[in-house]
This record gives sequence, structure tokens and C-alpha cells, in this order.
Amino acid sequence: MALTVHPLDLGTLNVDKSGLTLRRGLGTRVDAPCLGYLILGGPTPILVDSGPCADPDWGTQHHNPFRRSPEQALEAALGHYGLAPADITTVIITHLHWDHCYGNASLPRARFVVQRKELAYAIAPLPCDAPIYESQLHPVHFLNSLERFDIVDGDCDIAPGVRCVLLPGHTPGLQGVLVTTEGERVMLASDHCPLYENFHSLVPTGIIHSLEAWYESTARIKQLADRILPGHDIRVLHPQALP
Repeated sequence: MALTVHPLDLGTLNVDKSGLTLRRGLGTRVDAPCLGYLILGGPTPILVDSGPCADPDWGTQHHNPFRRSPEQALEAALGHYGLAPADITTVIITHLHWDHCYGNASLPRARFVVQRKELAYAIAPLPCDAPIYESQLHPVHFLNSLERFDIVDGDCDIAPGVRCVLLPGHTPGLQGVLVTTEGERVMLASDHCPLYENFHSLVPTGIIHSLEAWYESTARIKQLADRILPGHDIRVLHPQALP
């Protein structure tokens, strides 16, 4: 059975667009869905990113205006595909920013694939990056599931047709997920490309650790993938609007 990729809408942030597109859109507020992805068709379902916290007040207080309807809960998103949280045993965490891994606590049987460079930086980031990891708050949320982390170093195969690809730039250890579906190679680019605009117009993400690494990683994606799916573009949820 061929692999298929399904976006999950796990919440909505309202952000200044310059946080998604470096030096562009300053002062323009946009709604940005928090996207996870479900890979089906293999021996077991694979989840890519578990999404933000369940508490809109917490997300709004510590980050940006955040809302989450009951339909955007991780449990509801999985239920749309006939799955319960306990059915998920493999989760690839693209990076440890709060809006991509808070749902770990809701997945009781899962193991989480995390890049070593990402974990090291998330524990002790530069001060400007601490808030987005919440590493200045205690207890640090992502450490609650640390004993279930499967630490990897660089590119690695997770299952037939599913490969983690190290894409530093947005963070030191961000990893994309390359999925070989029937007829094409799809890169789940996460926040390396929060919007399609980042990739197609070569505009770096507005939250950036290394510009040089971002451009190098983008060149890798162009070599490896036929198509990308970004981390926060609302058009992912409306296929008729996809570029």
C-alpha cells in the first residue's frame, strides 16, 4: 500500500507575518495554523509533530494570540482517521519549539524521534530563543517525555519510504521528513518553510538561528523532494488553493 500524507489542524496562532517571512510583512497580522502530519499506509501510522498546548490561555500568555477549538485537539484530529492517541507509537518531532511538541504528553505509547543537536540546543538555547522553547519555564514541558526520546544524529530512515533529513537554519537541529508516496517525494518541511512563500521565493523564515544554514538546507530540499508541505500555511488545509 502506498504511503499517504494527511495534514492535521492542531490550533491557530495569530502572528506578525515578519515572524514567518524575514523582513517582510512587518505589522501585518496573519492566522497561522499549527500543522501536524499523519503518514498512513505503512505498517503503523507515523505522526509528524504533536502540536501545541491544549490551553489557549497559556499559548496566548507566553507566545502569540492562540486559539484551539475542540475539533483542533490532537485526539479529535486523530479520530478523524479512526485513530486514538494510544494507536500512535512513532512520532517524528521536527523541532522542540512549543507549538510542535506539546502534544507529546497526550500520546501514552509513543516514542519520539528527535535530533541530538535539537535537544542540546533546546535545553540551553540563546536567551532570545528560550521563550519559544519555554526552556526558561519549569518544569520544561518537552523534558517530561525525555525517557521516550529516540535520539538520532543526522539523516536516518524511520520506516520504508519515511526518512528524517537534517535541515538546520530555523533551529540547529530541525529535521524535515521526506515521504516517498506513489509518484512523488514529499518533504514535510515544518518551520524551515512555515509558508510556501519561503520555499518558492527563497525568503527565510523570520525566526532564524543561521541564515547560511537555511539557504544550504533549502538547496538540499530542492535536490531531494518534488514537493514541500510547510509548517504553518493555511493553504495546506485547502488543497484547491495549493501552489
